[in-house]
Amino acid sequence: MAENNKDLKQLKIKTAALKRIQKEFFGYQKEELKQNERIQKLKNQNAEEADIKKQEEVLQETVQMYPNIIGRLVESVNELQVWLDGKLNDPLIDTSEEKTKALEAITEAQDFLKANNPAQ
Repeated sequence: MAENNKDLKQLKIKTAALKRIQKEFFGYQKEELKQNERIQKLKNQNAEEADIKKQEEVLQETVQMYPNIIGRLVESVNELQVWLDGKLNDPLIDTSEEKTKALEAITEAQDFLKANNPAQ
């Protein structure tokens, strides 16, 4: 029974990690929007070219994070799916609410990847 509790805990951790990575992507999207607004505001105020250029560099650094996050999200989806596949005959896992949450997280992440990753 202790092994099953450990498995449920692992499942919960892996599901939370998947959701956290997806949330991180949304955070970078918000940062990108804010940075674009900041740049436009500087341009509207006829700010120094160096200030605008610096903010554009910050924007570029934000955008460059997307491939990394997408890669980690794909890896997390695969890891969770493989883990679940390895527990197919475990009745405690099969009937758990955590498995339902994990499958929902996988589906949500796969849909997200299709919408946000042209390589998929």
